[in-house]
Amino acid sequence: MGAADRTETDHALALRTEDLLSGDGLGRVRRCEGPGCGWFFLDRSRSGTRRWCSSQDCDNRDRARRHYSRARQRG
Repeated sequence: MGAADRTETDHALALRTEDLLSGDGLGRVRRCEGPGCGWFFLDRSRSGTRRWCSSQDCDNRDRARRHYSRARQRG
């Protein structure tokens, strides 16, 4: 990536960030609840209750952890 491309990308990112922070989107910025994750993401779910940055990663780990815990309690 050349210097001109980098400057253009930085400018576009700054404009998108300004739109996010000045609009209604700020209320939808969440921090992932995955242990040790800490990523921030924009919750675009209809109900606005998303908890994880990725359902394939952090959400899946949480579901597996709960399943393992229940299985150990039973037996």
